[in-house]
Amino acid sequence: MFSRRDFLTSSSLLCGSVGFGRPAPIFTVASKPSEYFGVHPFVERHPEAVFILRTHVDYKTNSDACKRVGLDLGRSVFVPMDHTGIQVTDNIATKPNLTAHDAVDKKRGLTLEDTMGIATDVGFVEGLFESLKELGVAGSRMHTRDVNGGGVIEPRGYVAMGERVGATVTPVKNSIETQDDANEAGAFVWKDVPGGVVSTQLPYLWPFNAPDSWNLNVAKFKAHEMGLTLASKNWQGAHPSPFQRYCAKWPDIHSMQKLEKLIKKECIHPKVHEVVGANFKRHTGTIPRWDTPDVPRNDPQYNEAYSYTTMCMELWAHRTIDNHAASPMGLHIIEGIYGRDGDFNNGPNPFGNENNYEGRAWDYMTNIVIFGKSPYLVDIVGHWLGGHEPGNFGLFHIAMERGQLGVLNPMHIPVYEWQDGVAVRRPLTSFTRTPLRSFYLQQRQKNEPLWHLCNEPFDYAKVSETKLRIPAKPSTRVLNQHYPNANNPQVAIEFSVPERGWVLLEILDQSDNNLEVISNVICDPGYHMAAWNTAKYASGNYKYRLRYKGNHEVHDLVLNKA
Repeated sequence: MFSRRDFLTSSSLLCGSVGFGRPAPIFTVASKPSEYFGVHPFVERHPEAVFILRTHVDYKTNSDACKRVGLDLGRSVFVPMDHTGIQVTDNIATKPNLTAHDAVDKKRGLTLEDTMGIATDVGFVEGLFESLKELGVAGSRMHTRDVNGGGVIEPRGYVAMGERVGATVTPVKNSIETQDDANEAGAFVWKDVPGGVVSTQLPYLWPFNAPDSWNLNVAKFKAHEMGLTLASKNWQGAHPSPFQRYCAKWPDIHSMQKLEKLIKKECIHPKVHEVVGANFKRHTGTIPRWDTPDVPRNDPQYNEAYSYTTMCMELWAHRTIDNHAASPMGLHIIEGIYGRDGDFNNGPNPFGNENNYEGRAWDYMTNIVIFGKSPYLVDIVGHWLGGHEPGNFGLFHIAMERGQLGVLNPMHIPVYEWQDGVAVRRPLTSFTRTPLRSFYLQQRQKNEPLWHLCNEPFDYAKVSETKLRIPAKPSTRVLNQHYPNANNPQVAIEFSVPERGWVLLEILDQSDNNLEVISNVICDPGYHMAAWNTAKYASGNYKYRLRYKGNHEVHDLVLNKA
């Protein structure tokens, strides 16, 4: 049996015909839980990437299946770590989409099936929480918050879920009206906004952004007046009222300026009119649909959809980017086990209601979960999967302009399918698209239906993108969590190739006998991942061998199941 000192000093790099770099790290299976956790190291190391899990739930009311998706995803994405990770005693500050909504039938009242496509599936969130409990996080450390969802958390099942898990689902307070409110540390956390355009500082519902908290954004795959809601928009509900009201125009900014004087805090940038006004004037000629004319309220066809003007979109985009700039995030997830079109209860259904604001929104079994480190990249992929062309949305253009996004073309984003805890590079076009129609900046002058897809072609060649870094030479690295456990016994091995080519990755014993092939694929240039499932192997010395374009290298591994 190896001691930690023994196996940390016993690794050596065996010479191959190509030198791939430093020796592989060593891993151990601990006999007791780690005191730290984190996001899977391949996901953490690649914020430029987006990951998609295909799910196989038969119907949206199959709560056990939805919970199983969350549990299995959590077991593979959340991993034990050493002291560089998040302490299991920290608070898990989770933001599902629990936005307020009305009943479809007022006499019947709120029902689970009528409204569940509006909110993040409660079973999925419960599964994520249960996976964190397996890593040693106490239920009392888990929290869900959404300022707009207070009236729906019980019929949506969040109260019962909180009781089962031991989590809290309601904030101490959800609004700031006085100076005393603003200064209540147990209710709100204030954060400065670096480079803020509209906001200079923002309050959050505790425990979002608290020093001992870890932020987890769990959005819903659904359409909205801003396009698709997804990760970027979901986070605005982390604020107390009235700070979450991003979707209004200048009168809302003016009311915020009055409030900041009352609570004696500077919240709105003093030159907001000047800066946003100049940006809006410039964007009118450069961002698609930014030239959409306002619809006057006395227009016979006027409805609530037309209150969301281009100026509303300009302010919303800046406020959204300000919000994310102030919020370090553990992970952005879009739960898309089922997705909703339209806007809340209203939508283009049944067939023939494309121009009827009073139509119905419907849910579809989209069966995907999208996740990653960047809310904008996750949302670009999400918009494409929802049937839209992401280049037609102003948020992404403004995020690029403000240095928060380097790639706009969804085909230039590295996309990986998440299969049993392994990231497998896939073309985005290999995933099924489900049209989720929105009324986003309808082009009435072009006879576009009220409920539509923004799927007109966009010329990405006109956008100056940051080129993704591809290593000039092949490389390999063992990434895995420090304590693989019974629920996730896989050792992750990352490798990169500069050119398209065949890669074979094998596990060997000390006599160089092949024990297992863990990767045998043609790989595109860039980063890839393989995984060695250690469950059936005993403690001891092993090797892994990587073959690429006629060359190979071998590294030692030491497995300790103390």
